[in-house]
Amino acid sequence: MQSTLPRLHVDGRWLKDPAGNSVDLHGLNTVDPWWGTQYQQMGDATFLETLDRLTDPDEGWYTDVVRVPFQHSIDSIGLERTIEEYVRPVVEFLEARDCYAIIDFHRVEPWNTDEIDREVRRFWDAVAPAFADDEHVLFELFNEPTEPFGDGRRDWAAWRETAQPWVDLVRSHAPETPLLVGSPRWSTYTKYAAEDPFEGENIVYATHLYPTHFENHDLDALAAVADEQPLFVTEWGYVDDEDKPDHMVGSTSGYGEPLRRYFEGIANLSWTAWCADSLWSPTMFDTDGTLRSGDRYMGAFTKRFLADVADRA
Repeated sequence: MQSTLPRLHVDGRWLKDPAGNSVDLHGLNTVDPWWGTQYQQMGDATFLETLDRLTDPDEGWYTDVVRVPFQHSIDSIGLERTIEEYVRPVVEFLEARDCYAIIDFHRVEPWNTDEIDREVRRFWDAVAPAFADDEHVLFELFNEPTEPFGDGRRDWAAWRETAQPWVDLVRSHAPETPLLVGSPRWSTYTKYAAEDPFEGENIVYATHLYPTHFENHDLDALAAVADEQPLFVTEWGYVDDEDKPDHMVGSTSGYGEPLRRYFEGIANLSWTAWCADSLWSPTMFDTDGTLRSGDRYMGAFTKRFLADVADRA
């Protein structure tokens, strides 16, 4: 299917449309669609009804990109059925809502094993050609490569050597589709892309930026990536609950607002907040579908942030 949205491409440090206008995307992450149809708790809403709500300006949601993770679906029903029953319908649904779609190979795995090499190749050998002609689609190569890490520059160089053939594989099937590429240590070594980038066209560098990352990482070095290439924060979020993992514990005042100022200082940065759900943490909703608000929760803050950036566009 040919999308009514223009295909984006990388031109220097910018994502641009065919007319040469620079484009920044701002949106949300969903849960895995198969998991959502089975287990989502958003009041009485189905997964697609929730997706409809989250992309509806009449509901106050100014979402122009949705990142959709695919992991549980593949593990549960296999890759072929996942593509037919979930990837294709969600991609077409988002096209109808004038939203870009990120197809995310959502593994959280060590990145240097034979098993993950086979999984990456199998996924993109099937997905990349199937969606190469969908002009509103972007690909994310590998959600969170985990280990090995510990020596940033050396690990980035080894990651680049390992992942370059995967990038080349995607490019062989879909030369024009923007490809988001993360990094080791749960996609937090992205800063090394500035001095040692991947080879290929239409590459966007992806990073994840949770509260502990924002406090402890070299934000100036990460911002320097955007001096050379487009930067996409495909996961950020927070919740101030004691039972949540330490890396995501934060508040609107202590993390959300400083993060927003940081984002606004990088002209060619795009983002998708994690996660528009009531169970996948950090959550934006309660299980009855009510948006979580206040200093401890990111729901109302994220909705307002999306509305503000849409108003400035």
